[in-house]
Amino acid sequence: MLREGGRGGRFRPASWEEAMDVAAGAVADARCWDPASIMMIRSAGAMGAGKEFAEYVFGLLGARGVSGSLCDAAGTAAVQRDAGALDMNDPAQIALSDAVVLWGKNPRASSVHTAAQVVALRRRGGNVIAVTPDALGMRGLADHVVRVRPGEDRFLALAVARLLLEAGADDLARSSNDEAFRALLASYDTQELLAICDVPEADARRLAEIYASSPRVATIVGWGTQRYLHGGETVRALHALALLAGTLGVEGGGFFYSRSSSQHFRPLSALLAEGGLEGELLPPPLEISMLADSMRAASPPVRVAWLFAANLLNQGPDSTALRRAFDKVETVVAVEAFWTETARAATIVLPPALWLEDEDVIGSCWRNEIAAVRAVVDPPPGCRSDFDILLDLAMRLRLPVPYGTLDEWLRARLPSEGPALETLRQRGYHDIDRPPVAWQDGFGHPDGRFLLVDAVTPPPPRDEGYPFTLLTQIRGEAMHSQMSAAEQTEPLKVRMHPEATSALGLDDGAYVRVVSRVGHIEGVLSLDPGLHPEAVACPRGGWIEFGLGVNEATVAQTTDMGGGTAFYSTHVRVERAERP
Repeated sequence: MLREGGRGGRFRPASWEEAMDVAAGAVADARCWDPASIMMIRSAGAMGAGKEFAEYVFGLLGARGVSGSLCDAAGTAAVQRDAGALDMNDPAQIALSDAVVLWGKNPRASSVHTAAQVVALRRRGGNVIAVTPDALGMRGLADHVVRVRPGEDRFLALAVARLLLEAGADDLARSSNDEAFRALLASYDTQELLAICDVPEADARRLAEIYASSPRVATIVGWGTQRYLHGGETVRALHALALLAGTLGVEGGGFFYSRSSSQHFRPLSALLAEGGLEGELLPPPLEISMLADSMRAASPPVRVAWLFAANLLNQGPDSTALRRAFDKVETVVAVEAFWTETARAATIVLPPALWLEDEDVIGSCWRNEIAAVRAVVDPPPGCRSDFDILLDLAMRLRLPVPYGTLDEWLRARLPSEGPALETLRQRGYHDIDRPPVAWQDGFGHPDGRFLLVDAVTPPPPRDEGYPFTLLTQIRGEAMHSQMSAAEQTEPLKVRMHPEATSALGLDDGAYVRVVSRVGHIEGVLSLDPGLHPEAVACPRGGWIEFGLGVNEATVAQTTDMGGGTAFYSTHVRVERAERP
């Protein structure tokens, strides 16, 4: 589809030849002016080594990318800072656990495989305790729920650490800065910490007893814990607690956060170097967490934006500001299968083959494993794979690409120790030979020791004009915004604690407006006593055109580590609204 008559024009159907001529021409013109005026963003709406060909092609162009992440960056940076690398026990180790702590993790919504493991542990008598501001989904998973004030988990972790030290637990000899950590704990009183995180002492002691009961305690950390301004500090505090309790480097123990899904593939930087491009020659990336502001300030300005597997105008913070930023870009190419917000903001829309219509190889963010993605149906007529779109662009621009087929590219990306592409496709998956227990022989820092968090940021004063924290949570039934119109017929559900709604004079089923300093969303109120009274919870992923786009109200902010997006540090007020 091509937009005619400028930004306000209508889309019309176009052949692939015409669409690619226009797209490649815009890229070529921008490259002649300044390669940094080209911005490419590939997100995680579809993943695989074949999709990563985008970074290669646009790297050869010298185009600008983005830094940070909309999902896991703060927690990833925190684990790397502590342990020296991003690693964790094999998830099969959960079967050997005596207890599991689900810290900000609802595996029923985000990982049905992990949920099954937790249920199996409970059935054989293991303890499961959940720490969360929202108990939704915990019934049947957790024996007990510790309800924590949104964003203040780090203070609960420090309180539990103090209780463990008082009880004699102390595995800090594996760290390089235990005195600094002890000084941090000593700077707070336990009751002070519990007041900040709004957790009763009995719950903190129960959590401490779980950690003291056995080293085989698996701490499974949800990515929501680090979607706050101080999300990196939070993950580091949880990680320090796991070390202090002696659960790291232990069978059945461990700290489960994530792995890099591309860790076992040959690095893109090596392939780009072979193509004559060193990484330092690429222009500085724009911040994904602050993309609207970054685009407005970009020098040179962005003239061409090319988006793969990314419904940014739905999934990015402050979607209204993002729409305004993209409206100022001359050419926006969206590789998109549906009329999402991002497709509607484009000037060229290219229809891709989807997951089950394409061949690829993918890594896991949970296991040391790579797998073959196999096409089980043909794509609809007129749809092309991401790799074919990129190869077409490279050929039109006469880039020195030595990979003429997808298989050639995939073979170049596979690990040197194997397997062969044909073997991988025949078997379906391949386990990478790595120890099932991480950190048994020391951590990833040069000295082999763990680096403990040594400071935490006090919470800011509460803004009485915006007294609630907005939690925009994953839906169990959908992958972010990958939903059809038929799945979006109900109004937005706005969950709040009865105590909070009573003070506002709002009843269950009332139509309400949730207002932040950048926008508002509207929906139907649902009372939930399992939610923290200072939280407002709404499911994310719904489309703006159906009144379900929660990021119209989220404020663009960056986490303390990793360039993550602090979605959950948006503060709001709630008021009665008129039904549409």
